[in-house]
Amino acid sequence: MKKIKEKLSEIHILLFLKLIPYMFREYWIFTKHMARCKMSCYPEKLLTDILMTTHALEKAFSLNNPKKGFGVTKSMQLTNNIEKYISKYGYNSKLDVPISLIITYLNYQKETKYSDKKLDEVEIKIQKILSDINQPKAKFNKAGKISFSKETMLHLNDANFKTLARNRYSIRHFGKGDISEEILKEAIKIAQKSPSACNRQSYRVHIFSDKQKDIILSTQGGANSFYKEANKAILITGDLNRYYSTEMHLPYIDASLFAMSLMYALTYLGIASIPLTMGRKLSVLKQIQGMKIPQNEIPVILIAIGNYPDEVIVSQSERFSIDSFTTFH
Repeated sequence: MKKIKEKLSEIHILLFLKLIPYMFREYWIFTKHMARCKMSCYPEKLLTDILMTTHALEKAFSLNNPKKGFGVTKSMQLTNNIEKYISKYGYNSKLDVPISLIITYLNYQKETKYSDKKLDEVEIKIQKILSDINQPKAKFNKAGKISFSKETMLHLNDANFKTLARNRYSIRHFGKGDISEEILKEAIKIAQKSPSACNRQSYRVHIFSDKQKDIILSTQGGANSFYKEANKAILITGDLNRYYSTEMHLPYIDASLFAMSLMYALTYLGIASIPLTMGRKLSVLKQIQGMKIPQNEIPVILIAIGNYPDEVIVSQSERFSIDSFTTFH
């Protein structure tokens, strides 16, 4: 009887049926609490949309040559949502970065002498918002771009961890030159100290160059403005062969821990990088899976890498106060 149970426990269809209650519960909870479900009824869900649009608009400042007149539609969408949020829930400090970005964005368009009637509407709305919330204008300087020299970033290999971590930035403009296999192996070796469930070390690393690099980055979709500049792309996956029936999320956790360690290692070694989410439609994931990625591996995160340019321009991307997300029990 014991042998029969052991054999049954390895049958694919039976394992799938066993997981249905877990999957049903998980997707029910997720769809109920995800941002899209009743977004206009919950402040945190509406804030999610505001933050997504803020990021989409702010990241353009870190590109090599932002397109003149970029982001008009997004600036309108962002301003309307800020207005909507304040009218329903009132002002709070979580809106400081989005408001700062609209102010910075409008100033940038004036400096480049770009005009648009829609931007005039955005200007009127943001001025009314500033008047209504009655906050000092000096407070809204938390978005836009900041710049460093290449030498500043390269000197991080002499920094302590706090300095290194606080100066890691997502880079969307890369310098020329090849990243050697030797330095990538060194970064991977450093990242190997990342923890994984029961030390199963299920993370897998796929490195793409040249045409394959362009294909995978353009397929992912978040690097369309700069993927040609990147020297290589690193795909981190999780090997499902290392997990059991109640561990469906662990591949993402283990691979993400490794990926963060890898990005710190790359920063330490003077390599610019940017993480790109794999939270994409099934059709996109299938295309990436088709790039000689084994079926037992789940794509978790894609990292574009390259050398730093002479002037490193990044999004300011100021973070919330730690008190806004920390609870001591």
